[in-house]
Amino acid sequence: MDTIMQILQWAIPSGGIGAAIAWVANRKANNAKQAKSVHDTYKAMYEDISALLVETQRKYDDSTKLTEKLVSENNLTRRALNRLSRAIEAIQLCPHAGSCPVSGELSLSEDGDEGEGDVRGKRKRQQRKESGGAPGDGEGSREGGQHSAAHTP
Repeated sequence: MDTIMQILQWAIPSGGIGAAIAWVANRKANNAKQAKSVHDTYKAMYEDISALLVETQRKYDDSTKLTEKLVSENNLTRRALNRLSRAIEAIQLCPHAGSCPVSGELSLSEDGDEGEGDVRGKRKRQQRKESGGAPGDGEGSREGGQHSAAHTP
């Protein structure tokens, strides 16, 4: 029993037990601080990622709306082009195609080499050939670009 008393006397005055208790308490506090720090870091990362995802979703929604608008516009253009192609094909079958100002416009080259005066002169010469006389004579000549009702497709 004497040895136990000596150990206690040695431990208590020097603060060995107090130091051990302080070390255990300090260790728990440090572990709690470290866990809180890790938790705060993950929380900040999740908030950043969440904000980035919301922004990306917003951009995606905007681009989807734009894409849908462009697809709709493309469909309208395609329909108009198909109608125009059918109308151009119908002009070839029209009995008034020779005197039609539209077919004269369609005969222009793609880069538009012929001017407006050249086209009108060409039409008048064409009309003279068809009618067999001066401009304004006969049925094949139509001044002012008027069409007959049968000509419209």
